[in-house]
Amino acid sequence: MADASLPTGRLKPPFPGMWHLSDPTASDAFPACPLPGTGVRLVHYANKFSAAPHETLAYSAWIINDSGEELTLATLVLRSFTNAGMEELHYTTGPAALSVGPVPAGGETELVFTYVVTENDQRHAGELISAMAVQAVTASGTTLWDEHDAITPIFLA
Repeated sequence: MADASLPTGRLKPPFPGMWHLSDPTASDAFPACPLPGTGVRLVHYANKFSAAPHETLAYSAWIINDSGEELTLATLVLRSFTNAGMEELHYTTGPAALSVGPVPAGGETELVFTYVVTENDQRHAGELISAMAVQAVTASGTTLWDEHDAITPIFLA
């Protein structure tokens, strides 16, 4: 239900006595959220929306430095790579090293992995899940962490 005392299009709180996001007096009630510009980010994705057996997927892992200072070391952590049958998979190719640095403030670097989808992956149906994380150390010695999963659906025959 619309409230005439709030800016146009804003809604009243769903329950009496509760504040609402649109209430300007409620802004102090929220703890600070981590936003871009507060550390290191990992953006991880496959080059195709979905895949079929014998297709090659290229997984990009972008390490983005939002810390405001140089990263002296950033290490990509391969957490897991599985199909819907929870079988452990292995990338066909990947970079020679998973650590990079230095990465300047505002800089980024990409690491690429490939995988050839198998008929066994398709038999399990579902998807491939590539889970990665990044751990980085700033020039001032602060350790930063982020993680991201790339999920690729498999075409069903």
